[in-house]
Amino acid sequence: MPHRILLVAGFFPPYSPLGAVRAPMLVRWWRDQGHDVRVIALENPAIAGQLDHCLAPEAVRYIPFGQASPPLVQTVGSVKKLLVKRESRSNPYLASLQTLYRQIAHFPDRYHSWIKPAVAQAVAMAEEWQPDLIYSTAPPHSGHVVACQIARRLNRPWLAELRDLWAGNPYNDGHPLFDPIQRRHAWGTLAQAAGHVALTRGAASRVSRALRRPVTLSYNGFGADDFDTLDTVSAHDPDRLTIVHAGIIYAGQREPTVLLAALAKLDASVRARIRVVFFHDEESAVVSGAAHFGVADCIELRQPVPRRDILKLEREADVLLLCRWNDPAEDSIIPGKVFEYIGARRPILTIGSDTGEAADIVRAGPFGVVMTHPDDIARQLVEWLAQKDAHGGRLPDLPEGPTHAYLRETQFQQVDAAIAEILR
Repeated sequence: MPHRILLVAGFFPPYSPLGAVRAPMLVRWWRDQGHDVRVIALENPAIAGQLDHCLAPEAVRYIPFGQASPPLVQTVGSVKKLLVKRESRSNPYLASLQTLYRQIAHFPDRYHSWIKPAVAQAVAMAEEWQPDLIYSTAPPHSGHVVACQIARRLNRPWLAELRDLWAGNPYNDGHPLFDPIQRRHAWGTLAQAAGHVALTRGAASRVSRALRRPVTLSYNGFGADDFDTLDTVSAHDPDRLTIVHAGIIYAGQREPTVLLAALAKLDASVRARIRVVFFHDEESAVVSGAAHFGVADCIELRQPVPRRDILKLEREADVLLLCRWNDPAEDSIIPGKVFEYIGARRPILTIGSDTGEAADIVRAGPFGVVMTHPDDIARQLVEWLAQKDAHGGRLPDLPEGPTHAYLRETQFQQVDAAIAEILR
């Protein structure tokens, strides 16, 4: 049965980072199922142009973001701008006060200024179009506040999707004096939703325990048509092993130090046949690390490109790199790129941590290898080079069958079931 669904998304094309693919794909899925979908989203030109959506222009209402925005190179991981811990180079007491001030001034997040106008826009929209359901996807978590208030004003059910945890996120740099307030606000807001969707088992378990109710698990997944026109591609470089990192580098956490150390262990003649491509380098973690290990000649740092170009490069690459944080808190986090990599059917090199959901998925496929020691990685690089030479300059594609479990369409069916349960 078709429904009228109002999506509240802080990041929605064209104003969304390259990694924020789920919202536009969810809208396309709903539209293809016959639902009438409208969207309320942030208008933030600083992060425009890398993604598209399928709706008519009048179906999306953008709320201007009034604060000055950082440049694109810093905003590619705009969710991270709020969440990541940074090592302070200043007086620790001053840094603590700065963190406290930032949390208070930006409560519940730096996009808080859109809450009131977004709610007003939804109420005005409802004069001609009444939603059956409000669905929020976040971060930014101010979107949950928007959806909560809309649901209350329109007396409609609300389903909250947490792409990352709001309270208890391991990347949160919150001040200990303000964290209890933030947690109470987060859980108190989410408790008013009629249902919840989480993107990892760990997050689903955490939300379920906190709210004492079942939570729907729906992985990010990849689209069946993401690589439709890329089935037969040539190697990016038939002579050199090309490793591509298509995600965000988090300095001090998700960074490639162990891979750089492995490259340094190789003979110069072998190292000359390996190229590692990055599209992001927070705080110059890649460049400075490569210089430290003497492997700068292996590294290529490129500017962000549209998603269609990233998908093509992932198919052309020999190996796809996944950097993870060596901390137990990372175990319940699955970067969205994992599923895109799975869809590309190229071997995945997972480094930084050998535990957690992401590592388990890569091993179980098997979709690649999980390694944390430079010696092991160095041996694997040599082995891949030999395989590349033996197969005419390109490593063979991985089997398609195991990827089907992670199709986006399969995962969105879990969301459909949650919506049906709420609206039955």
